[in-house]
Amino acid sequence: MYSDYQRYKRFLRKDFLATCAYCERTEEYLGGEEAFEVEHFKPKGKFPGLICMYDNLYYVCRKCNAHKWETWPSDEQLAWGERFADPCSEDPYAQHLKELQDGSLEALTSCGIYSNRHIRLDRHELQRWRRLRAEARTDIPRLTDVAQMLERLLVGSDGQEWQELQERLAAIRRRIEESKLRFRFS
Repeated sequence: MYSDYQRYKRFLRKDFLATCAYCERTEEYLGGEEAFEVEHFKPKGKFPGLICMYDNLYYVCRKCNAHKWETWPSDEQLAWGERFADPCSEDPYAQHLKELQDGSLEALTSCGIYSNRHIRLDRHELQRWRRLRAEARTDIPRLTDVAQMLERLLVGSDGQEWQELQERLAAIRRRIEESKLRFRFS
C-alpha cells in the first residue's frame, strides 16, 4: 500500500478505463490524462483512515471532483436515502438517473437527486456530451455501412475515381475510430 494516494493514479486510470467515474466522459473527449484526478469517494477530511485505501479512490475529471469535493451526507440524510451513487458497486445511470433525449437527467431516486445536486451531473456541458454520445451511437453503424459500400465500389473503380473513393473511405474510418475512442464504444 502506498502512503501517497496520488501514486495510485496510473492504476485507477486503467481500472476506470480512462473515464470519469461520475460523468463518464473519457480522456479522449476531455483532452488527456491531465484533465483527471484521484478522488476520495468518502472524503479524506471525514474519513482519514481511508485516505490511501484503493477501494475508496476513484478516477474522475477535475470538474466532477471540484463539485463533489469534501461533500458527504449527514446521518439524517443517509437515513432518508440521500447519498452518492457509488459507480463501483452500482450503475448510477441505470438505477438512480435516467438520461433524457435532450441530454438532461431525470433523478429516479433520492440517491439520484443527491448525486446530481452535489456533483452537478446535469450541467450544460454534460448534457451536450450526452447528446453527442447518443449521436455517435447512431452514426457509427451508419458510417460503417457507408464505408462498406465504398469498399465494394472501390473494386470496380480506377484512376481518379478510385483515389477519391479511397480518401472518402479513409475519412469515414477516421471518424468511426475517433467516435469509438471519445465515447468508449467497442
